[in-house]
Amino acid sequence: YKQLAFHGRIIIRDVVGPENPNEIVYMELNKNGKSTGDIKDLSIYARFFRFVNEFKPTKIKYKKVKIKGKELIQLSIKDAYEFIAKMNYVDNWDSELHEEFGFYSFSRWKKELEKVGFKIVPGSKSFINNYIIENMYKGKATLYKNKNLDLADYPPTNMILAAEK
Repeated sequence: YKQLAFHGRIIIRDVVGPENPNEIVYMELNKNGKSTGDIKDLSIYARFFRFVNEFKPTKIKYKKVKIKGKELIQLSIKDAYEFIAKMNYVDNWDSELHEEFGFYSFSRWKKELEKVGFKIVPGSKSFINNYIIENMYKGKATLYKNKNLDLADYPPTNMILAAEK
């Protein structure tokens, strides 16, 4: 803020966390692949447990549950997002596990910027990148919003946020 001229703008185009980070979801993960070995060979299900043990920024809290014959993982949407956003990055797995993607939701980003004096530019928004959903999430991780196994939407994947001094 201090570095910008009057009416100067900052534009942030990045990943973004879910709006209700503590909301509980039930995650079903694809089990095709190995249960041990090199990260590239592991099933998405096995990768989750590696992720839990190796993710550096925060502790992932989860519980294994069985509902309607499905083996699911009960956890916060924030923790589910951290995993699904990284589950395919097997070539740079170790470096990805040092970075937290969903630490702020879009509304939290806005609040933090406004707190230091910025005005949010209309048109700023969070959004879902359909390419990511279709090619990186679907068939690998399914989210349910309750024990009735009603499908949950994937959280936003990205945001574009412009703020003016």
